Amino acid sequence: MIFTVRDLGFEIGPFLLEGWWALAARAVCAAVIVFAGLLVGWLLRRKIFPALQARSWHFAATPILLRSLQGPLERMAFYSGLYLALTSLPWAIPGLTKFLFTAYKIAATLLFCQGLYNASEVADLLLVSCSPEIRSNKTLRSLLDTTYKVLVIILGVATCAQIVGFPIGSIVAGASNLFSGIVILLDKPFSIGDWITVGNVEGEVIDINFRSTRIRSMDHSVVIITNSQICASTVQNTALRTMRPYKFTLGVTYGTTRAQLEKLMADLQAMLDNSPYTNKGTNIVRLTSFGDSSINILISAYLTTNVYATFLQQQNDLNLNIMDVMQADGVDFAFPSTSVYIEKN
Repeated sequence: MIFTVRDLGFEIGPFLLEGWWALAARAVCAAVIVFAGLLVGWLLRRKIFPALQARSWHFAATPILLRSLQGPLERMAFYSGLYLALTSLPWAIPGLTKFLFTAYKIAATLLFCQGLYNASEVADLLLVSCSPEIRSNKTLRSLLDTTYKVLVIILGVATCAQIVGFPIGSIVAGASNLFSGIVILLDKPFSIGDWITVGNVEGEVIDINFRSTRIRSMDHSVVIITNSQICASTVQNTALRTMRPYKFTLGVTYGTTRAQLEKLMADLQAMLDNSPYTNKGTNIVRLTSFGDSSINILISAYLTTNVYATFLQQQNDLNLNIMDVMQADGVDFAFPSTSVYIEKN
């Protein structure tokens, strides 16, 4: 049996109906509830929403949301009445009430997401404070519109999956990567062709999409990093540099005299100052410490290039020049060594 008629009671005022009369009374009440839902939908369409849209709103997104949500909310009023009417009937099917509630929540979610989907114009409001050139960029506006709709779809799918009990971890992760990809594309911390460092990954950006970014490292392998990971990390974009640091510690042997050290540092300073590669005023040559096996001299400069290949060539030339200065001044490079003293009895 679909309905439970036996021992069915319906009480209204002083009257108590039983059996088929009670079932008929419940059916009439269910019809009244459905009609009430239709009436609410009619009021929303003819009275409430026109009055709300006629008002002046402070937020520009409010009129857009009202227009897009009007149809879904009207249908939601009918579905609400239908759900309440169906659950008021004495169903004898096990689990039907739970199924109806799940179906009602899914319908409400889909209708709400439909309203948000139709309100994609709110994405254009993100460009209101931008320059006229950016606001008139059709490609960017189309990208924002598409991204907004995709996010709404992901929101609807994730919510429905959660309602029916499916795991939504992967959906949330995908949405996080998508949102991070949008941030990267809009904020532009780097572009294709830039040389960047993300965590322990360094290389050239060869592709940027909504989910991940591809980087070709120095050994020509391709590293794929999710956009959410990039947004959570510190990104160093060397393409935005006006200069590149050239800095290291030069170790010389302890047999070097003070006069040799002073002449060596003066010659190294002059070499850096006269080099066309260095930014004048940033060159430093100083004795900094005494190591286990060497006297340590700091050499620091900034090279006037941000192109990595050019920097490597300039660094190569400067390193060779340092070797020439060391050889001309008669100073030797230090290397790790250990002295062993044997004491005779």
